[in-house]
Amino acid sequence: MLEETTVIKSKAIFSDDKKHRLLLRREWDKDKKSAMIVMINPNTADTLCMDLTTMLTLNNLSALGFGSVNIVNLYSRITGKLNLRFNSDDDLIAKDCDEIIQQYAAISDAIIIAWGTVGKNTQRVRERQKYVLNLMRPYANKMYQIGKNACHPLTPSVRSGWKLEPFEMETN
Repeated sequence: MLEETTVIKSKAIFSDDKKHRLLLRREWDKDKKSAMIVMINPNTADTLCMDLTTMLTLNNLSALGFGSVNIVNLYSRITGKLNLRFNSDDDLIAKDCDEIIQQYAAISDAIIIAWGTVGKNTQRVRERQKYVLNLMRPYANKMYQIGKNACHPLTPSVRSGWKLEPFEMETN
């Protein structure tokens, strides 16, 4: 008989009113490399409960040999579906969001862009993506994407297996 035990440490940073989640961290093996994944906005996951996106992220990163993940988002507002029409960036992005992104980009071994196609048809999102990418520019050498299109973890074609591709920063 073989018995295994894994302890997963969880950490989250929320705004004081808990309407924003700036970071969700999971660590299951401190001796392995860490990844930071940048997605769109947080849903229901917290230090105890997982949503589907968080579960797929942990499963795929573990299979790739990572031992921890730092989940950050373009927009920190906790919501099932991002609504740009009725919310300003001040409503959607907590005060310290960008500082947390920079801090965890610096200490992560890999940064994975996984926001999918959300910016393709929305200028406002594209501007936010450019801004966040500029914050992470010093770490361009450790940036990747899921597949060729920076797929979101919920994309059916990548749910059960990620292939990380180098993320090419724009030069302009």
